[in-house]
Parts: sequence; C-alpha cells; structure tokens
Amino acid sequence: MIKLSTVDLFKHMIPQNSVVLKEEELLLLQKEELSILNDIQDLCEEEGISFMLGGGTALGAVRHQGFIPWDDDVDLNMPRPDYERFVRAFSQKYGDRYWLHTPEKTKGYALLLARVRKKGTCVRTREDFFNRECGAFIDIFVIENTFGNPLMRKLHGLLCLAAGFLLSCRKFYRERKYMRRMLMQSKSVLDAHAYRSAKESFFLKITIGRAISFAGIDAWRRFALKCYRLCNNNRSIYVTTPAGRKHFFGELYLRKDFLRLTLLPFAGRKRPCTADYQTYLTRLYGDYLRIPKPEEREKHSFFKPYSLTRDLASYSGKKPGGNP
Repeated sequence: MIKLSTVDLFKHMIPQNSVVLKEEELLLLQKEELSILNDIQDLCEEEGISFMLGGGTALGAVRHQGFIPWDDDVDLNMPRPDYERFVRAFSQKYGDRYWLHTPEKTKGYALLLARVRKKGTCVRTREDFFNRECGAFIDIFVIENTFGNPLMRKLHGLLCLAAGFLLSCRKFYRERKYMRRMLMQSKSVLDAHAYRSAKESFFLKITIGRAISFAGIDAWRRFALKCYRLCNNNRSIYVTTPAGRKHFFGELYLRKDFLRLTLLPFAGRKRPCTADYQTYLTRLYGDYLRIPKPEEREKHSFFKPYSLTRDLASYSGKKPGGNP
C-alpha cells in the first residue's frame, strides 16, 4: 500500500550533499536553538502569551531535563489566539535578529507551521530548496479549535488531512527535480522495500501535484489554512494540532487537559509543557521513557552549505534552489 505521508521516509534518506553533524557540531546547533528558545520564552512571558514545549522537545524535558542527546531541533505548540499575538509582537521586537516565516504571510512557503530562523546562520533542510532565509530555527505548531459535534469534527479532520496532503503534493511537484535526486542518492542506504515504498509515494505525490498545478503553492497553503481555522470557538471542548506529526486525529485532545500547563526543567530553565504530558507523549511515541536503539533515533537531514556563523547570502554564487 502506498504511504501518503512521506515524513518517516525522509528520516531514512541520506542524500550525497547532506551534512552529518559530529557530536560537537550538534552541541553547537543545540546551543543556537536554545538561544532562540530563550528569546521566544522571554517575549511570551513579557506579553502573557501561552506556549508549550512540543514533540521531541517535550520528550527531552520529561526524560532528559533538556535536549534529547541526539535531537537537532526544537518544537513548540501555541494556541491560535496566542500565536497571532506572538507573530505581531515577535516581528516588532526581534525583526533585526530573526526571520519569522509563517503560513499566513510568507510567499512561496509550503509549511503549515511557523518557523523562527536566526539571521547570520545557514541551516538548510529539505524545505529550503527555494529559500535564502534559512538560518538555525525553531518550529511553532498552532493548536487549533475543532468542533464538539462528532460529525462536524470528523468532517473537519478529513478536510484538514486532504488540504494538507494536496499542499504537500503541490510542493513535491514544484521541487520534483530535487526530490527525485534525493531519492536516487539515498538508494544505497535504503533496503529494497523502503526504496520501492519511497519511489511509489514520490511518484504519487508528484503526479497529483502536477494535476493541481493550475494553482500555486500560496493558493493551496491559504486553502489549507482556512480548513485548519474552520472552527472559531475558542472555548471548544476539543483542540488539535493538524500540522503535527500525528496530524488532526492523532493530535486531538480535550482542551481542559491539553492546555493545562506545568513547568518542567529544560536546559537550565523551567519551561511550560502540557500537564497531561503522559497522554501527549504516549500518543506520539508509545513507551516514551524507553531509550531507542541508535538505528531508531530520529535525525533530520541538513544540506550544504551549513554554517552557524554565516548566512546563505555570504556564499557567493549559491542559489536557493541549489542541489540537495
């Protein structure tokens, strides 16, 4: 059966131009990300904006009181009303220090989450083939309202899944040359089944992306956002994070449980996390206290050029669509 989600496939792909971080390089990247996190937390505390650690960052707080030793990114969750206040306040305070990419305003952006990126650094991912503003980053996932009525909630979820999938397909078609090259360059590290599965998924997404190419990335992203924001009830019984790793139905929670916060130590500072982190982390990772085997540990691919002291503009002759 063809996999519609390609997130897990990318975690096993190692293109030729990817950057494998040594231990000291990973620690430096985590240090940069921690400085971004501190700035975000300072602003949120000043403005009374609610946020929480998300994904592997929440897991790191619970299991390691800091970064998971091999983790290379930071994830935050933020309720929609707080997120909208954050976007306004952050750009005013930190516009000279960071780029803020959002699905609401950033042209050509193909993600449904916000990304805070540090100027003067260059950390390129598979999302950055057409992006020059690709510094070290933190991802912010928006917690959306959804309907109390089971049928309406089901329809909302299906609509969000469909819209997100179509945006992903449109992105695959735009970047088809790089996606195909990534697949070919990773053939030697994938087993036969994984390679065949990836090839089928890539072909399906590129084919669908071609069929819907009558509208651009921005149009499909705006459509998906409308679907995500369909429920305007800020007191809804349920909330969800449709752009999260488990998508709409896998990240559906009772508001009263999920948005109740507790402070957990993370890298020398207390930071907010859902008080119901046991349910949250079990939903995402299963037995989250078990240390995974080395081959099971999640890592992301970064691409050259990579630098924590120079931005992409300083690399003469490099274009944002450079080879992966």
